[in-house]
Amino acid sequence: MSRPRIRLRYGSKLFLSHLVAVILVSGSVGTYFYIRAMDNLMNSLRSRLQNSAALLSSAIDVRELEDIRTPDDMVKKSYEKNIRKLRQMRRLNPDIAFLYVMRKEADGLSFVLDSDETEKQAPPGREYTDVPASMLTGFHSPSVDDKLYRDEWGVFLSGYAPLAGGEGKYLVGIDMRADEVDNKLAELRLTGVISLLASLLLALFFALWISKGLSRRIEELTDRFQQIALGRFDARINMRTYDEFQALIGAFNTMAEELDRARRDIDAAMKDLSCAKDGLEQRVLERTSELQKALDQVNVMRGLLPICAACKKIRDDQGYWQQVEVFVEKHTDARFTHGLCPNCMVKYYGDVLSEKTRDSLGIGLNIAADDNLE
Repeated sequence: MSRPRIRLRYGSKLFLSHLVAVILVSGSVGTYFYIRAMDNLMNSLRSRLQNSAALLSSAIDVRELEDIRTPDDMVKKSYEKNIRKLRQMRRLNPDIAFLYVMRKEADGLSFVLDSDETEKQAPPGREYTDVPASMLTGFHSPSVDDKLYRDEWGVFLSGYAPLAGGEGKYLVGIDMRADEVDNKLAELRLTGVISLLASLLLALFFALWISKGLSRRIEELTDRFQQIALGRFDARINMRTYDEFQALIGAFNTMAEELDRARRDIDAAMKDLSCAKDGLEQRVLERTSELQKALDQVNVMRGLLPICAACKKIRDDQGYWQQVEVFVEKHTDARFTHGLCPNCMVKYYGDVLSEKTRDSLGIGLNIAADDNLE
């Protein structure tokens, strides 16, 4: 059993193809520029954060951090001096949320200084867990996190730089507020979505306009072809398209004109044929009538005719006696002219005819004698 195939109109196919094409192009271009914008923004922020961490790392003396290892060391002058310096640096840059110094030892990472001025401040010696790879890299070279992270205090991006002279054991960390960056990224996403929706809307109208125009032309041609199929050869298309459809319309109009001319020629020939047929039928009727009449006359003249032995009159079907010439003229097309044959002329006018006249008529005396004997 064959599966039913979905049949779409040409206009629908054209509409969907244009819509999908515009969606693919707009989506690809929009995605490309969105990714580029995000990369540029993040790269700018990471470069700024990396430079700030490197600058701060040069302002801290590693030698003053060696004796700061436990919370009890927070009363030492070296701790107070450096924690004051960190907090002052943080206040000078409102984008910086936290500044801290970390120490790497065999058993892990721990805080040395933390610029947080709340009760959540990390004291010296507190172990730091969940260490990102970028922090480990920061003990040897400046590094920045690959992406923003969000916690209960907001959205941040951290940068790290090793302290000069720390031999890979100390680093300064900066947690920079990235709420503004996150807002900008959200604006970029919103702009990308709006641009995509606008592209979709434009694609929808454009595809609809294209498909409607082509569908209207195809429907116009289909309607005219149906009219020709029904015998209306006077159908014409008066449409200007200024494209390949114009040639198709011209070919259709030419075909319609030729079909209309051929139909007129056929109608004229059929009319002449009908007139010839009517004339032929009339002539056949006339000939048939003439033949019937001749046949009737032949039938009358055929067989035994009752004729008088004395006066030679012929009796017709009604019982009337008619002269031979009257009967023949009535039943045939023959007409009679009267005269006298030589014998009758001698018989009736022999006494007045001269000998010379007799000789010219070829009548001999024997004929006259025979007539006298009769």
